[in-house]
Amino acid sequence: MKKEQSRPAAGPWEGEHQEPSLKGTFAAVMLLGLFLILTWAGVFTLFMGRN
Repeated sequence: MKKEQSRPAAGPWEGEHQEPSLKGTFAAVMLLGLFLILTWAGVFTLFMGRN
């Protein structure tokens, strides 16, 4: 009888490496940036309107 050779577990540096999708992260950062710009513009408009 022949013993089956078990292959050692591949580490993160071996084999195919697939990058995780960052589409959701990009969308969240864009929405946060848009929120900050709109908030800044709103406060600036209020400031200019009261002077």
